[in-house]
Amino acid sequence: MSTPNFAGKYSFVKNENFDAFLEANGAPWIARKMACATSPELEVTQEGDKMTFKLVSMMQTREISFTIGEEYEEKQHDDTVTKVKPEMKDGKIVLHYSPSEECKDRVKPQTHTREIDGDTLTLTLEIGDLVAKRIFQRVKE
Repeated sequence: MSTPNFAGKYSFVKNENFDAFLEANGAPWIARKMACATSPELEVTQEGDKMTFKLVSMMQTREISFTIGEEYEEKQHDDTVTKVKPEMKDGKIVLHYSPSEECKDRVKPQTHTREIDGDTLTLTLEIGDLVAKRIFQRVKE
C-alpha cells in the first residue's frame, strides 16, 4: 500500500483527553495546562516514506523526522530517550514508542497514530487503555 499524502500545513482544531495523556506521561500540572491552552500549527513534509512533522506553538517548536519501517531514537522533553518503530498500517502512520533501558522505570510504552480523512489530520495518542486525540485541519493555500 502506498503512503497517503500527509504533506501540508494544518491549523489546530481541538484536543480530546490530552491533559490526561500528558499526566500519564508524568508532565507537571503547569506544563499540562500550558500545552492544552495552546493552538499549535503543524507542518508536514513528505518525500516517499520519509516524513517530517513540525509542531509550532508559543511554548516551543518540536520536530520529528523518520522513515516508515526504520527504527530510530527520539529524545523527549525531559531528555529521556525512546526507541520508535514507525509503520504504515491501513493508510495510517503508526509510531510505537518503547522506553530505552535506562528510563524504562519512568517512561511508559505508547502508540501515536496519524491519519488523514479529507483535510483533517487526527493524531491519536495511546498509553495502555488511555486514548487522547489532537485534531488538525489542512490550511488551504
